[in-house]
Amino acid sequence: MHHVRLNPLQWLCLVSLIASTLWGCASNTAYLKNLPEAPPVERMTTTHIPYPILLLHGLGQKATVWDAYAVKYYEQEIGLIHGGVLRKVNGKASIDAVSQLSKQSGYADFFTVAFSNPVDSIGAWERELEEFLPLVFQRTKAEKVILIGYSMGGVTARYYLTKHLKDHRTERIITIGSPHQGSPYARVWQWKTALVEKSKDASFMVKPILDKALEFLASVENDVPADSPAIRDLQRPEDGGEFMRRTGWAAHPLDVDYVSVVGKVELWKETKNLSKTAAMDILRRALGAIGFGVEAMFEPGDGVVSASSQTMSELPWFQADKSRQKISRTVTLTSVHEDHLKQSTEIQRITLEDKPEFKGAEFYRNADGTAGRIVIEFVDYLPPAKCSVELAITPQSGTKQRFNVPQGNIALVKKSTGVVVAQASVPLTQISTIDWARPAEVEIILKNTFGNETRTSKVWQPRM
Repeated sequence: MHHVRLNPLQWLCLVSLIASTLWGCASNTAYLKNLPEAPPVERMTTTHIPYPILLLHGLGQKATVWDAYAVKYYEQEIGLIHGGVLRKVNGKASIDAVSQLSKQSGYADFFTVAFSNPVDSIGAWERELEEFLPLVFQRTKAEKVILIGYSMGGVTARYYLTKHLKDHRTERIITIGSPHQGSPYARVWQWKTALVEKSKDASFMVKPILDKALEFLASVENDVPADSPAIRDLQRPEDGGEFMRRTGWAAHPLDVDYVSVVGKVELWKETKNLSKTAAMDILRRALGAIGFGVEAMFEPGDGVVSASSQTMSELPWFQADKSRQKISRTVTLTSVHEDHLKQSTEIQRITLEDKPEFKGAEFYRNADGTAGRIVIEFVDYLPPAKCSVELAITPQSGTKQRFNVPQGNIALVKKSTGVVVAQASVPLTQISTIDWARPAEVEIILKNTFGNETRTSKVWQPRM
């Protein structure tokens, strides 16, 4: 074997080269020892969304009112799983009618509520809701819920919040055509005589409406018993409704997102065909005219509830301090009351519509310190599968490079604090084109399938 002899200068150069190479390899990952270890999280296997949804039906209805539209939309369009029906069985709160898919997968994303007595008081409904919520939290392991109430179901959800200012565990409340300040129908039977008398000498403009109201009165009288607790609670404050007066002034939690879905229709377009809802709108306006003048007939509404009564921000408590308006918003639909639930695409989308909310981003190392990763946390009402995360990384000296986080790297997790977030975790080795031993700016783009987008940035400054 032939041996090569090196002179002292050659030896010095070779040793310097080896040392330089070893130092360079070490310096490329030296920053890892200064990174914190990633805190433990629990992957959610009980729900696809951070806030499970409860659907509350309206006066005189059943939980099945949601089946044809809301349930179908959530399951087919969003990929959510119906967790079952919340109802009292033998006097005990239970989750009933659990789907096979929920049983097999273990997931439960939304629930429908079936109140025991569909014409009971709002207080009675609220007490049942209090019994149902612990079942939802136990089943889903979530920390908060979204409450969606149709008509009186929305009033019940809001009443629950006023009774639980500090322990409501509610992220958002959405009310659909809900009479937050009552409805004139709560006094319809008391006004019948007045309607008859008024129609005798009414002007040519008002008389046809009053006559139609009387014509329709018989049919609406049979829908809900006149002496039901619900009718008592739904009386407007101006009609002597003590419940509406008291709850309208009650304090509401400030850490809840309040959304009012309000229906407005043009009465004169509806009267040509005189649908049931149009006739109810005639009656509502006629009753208002008797007590408050003819101009009340032209107050906009959805056919059963006036627009102002449907709007939570119009409540006295919200009006008393304009800063409270910031937590409430209103969505207007050109549909009448009985058609609200048929607006599935619009209404159900509203329940989950929002920008992804960025919660934070941090660089971590694994337990043995051999690899690093960037972890991005955010919250969206949609499942992580409906969200994307993109990184636009600009090295200190170099060109911007884009990286789409694989969907498999995004998951819903529960932190040690109990908070549920969507978490995107990316090993730095997956972004191999970046020299992580050098500083860089990382732009984070969060986007959901509704087209809502949030952008933020994180500066990477390695410490060797």
